[in-house]
Amino acid sequence: MPLEIIGLGKSEVKFIWDDGAEDTFGARDLRLRCNCAHCVSETTGQRLLDPATVPLDLTVANMHLVGNYGVGIHFSDGHGTGIYRFRELRPKAP
Repeated sequence: MPLEIIGLGKSEVKFIWDDGAEDTFGARDLRLRCNCAHCVSETTGQRLLDPATVPLDLTVANMHLVGNYGVGIHFSDGHGTGIYRFRELRPKAP
């Protein structure tokens, strides 16, 4: 779990981990990685989200922790159903 997540109102999100490492992701990049049922078919695993429909100037409208394992991000395009698991954002974490 990160010590700090910075990105509200911004076009990128920075995760500061407990070992001092930092990872920064563009808001649009995170939006394109969304694995919710609106973006990825639950039955086939096929990506449903068309990248051309995601604005280039996307920002983070809101964020909230989801348990101890992830963060929910609501984007300026209105999408907010995805959960971004910390282990997927930093798979090599000790």
